[in-house]
Amino acid sequence: MIAAAALADELADLEAIFDDALATVMPNPVALRFSDLPLDFQGKRDLVFALALLAEGENEAALIAGLAHDALVRDPAFDVAHLVREAWYYVRTSIDPNWQFDDPPASFGPALTYVGTLLRERVAAATRPAKTPSDEPGADARRALLARLR
Repeated sequence: MIAAAALADELADLEAIFDDALATVMPNPVALRFSDLPLDFQGKRDLVFALALLAEGENEAALIAGLAHDALVRDPAFDVAHLVREAWYYVRTSIDPNWQFDDPPASFGPALTYVGTLLRERVAAATRPAKTPSDEPGADARRALLARLR
């Protein structure tokens, strides 16, 4: 059983990474203070995705985790197991579209940590002063990262 409070903590950690990413790639012009915008987790996730800092599967996993949290807040007994499996599926297939099976049980924690880790790496790569070949880890490196986070 997943508790809303535990998932809220994981989402808050990822939301802080969204905040840092948005502040880094979208410096505040004088007329707009980014921190004053009324964006919640899902709004920030949408914006980070629109800036191409999340792959589609990573975005879907974060979206589903937020939806699961909302369902648990409404009803703490809500069974989110199907949402966890769906989020995990999207994370795995963002690494390799053919990766369909996974032995360890799915969980939001490692999936959200994985999304946050890749987001930080992409922001760092996007803000480097010199143009360099992409440092985006390949599928094998991303698969290994996800395995380590479990």
